[in-house]
Amino acid sequence: MADRLHTRFVGSPEAVVERLRVLRRATGADELLVTTITHDHRDRVRSQELLATAWRG
Repeated sequence: MADRLHTRFVGSPEAVVERLRVLRRATGADELLVTTITHDHRDRVRSQELLATAWRG
């Protein structure tokens, strides 16, 4: 359970991307799975769009 809490990121798209990049470097992962938890599908899609834009930088 603790590992899930340490890899749960909340914040601006830029802040989340920075933490994802740190996680990727620390683990050597070549792929990350991102889950946005929200009830509304449009909110989930928008969250993913914001994250994708920030990731591309």
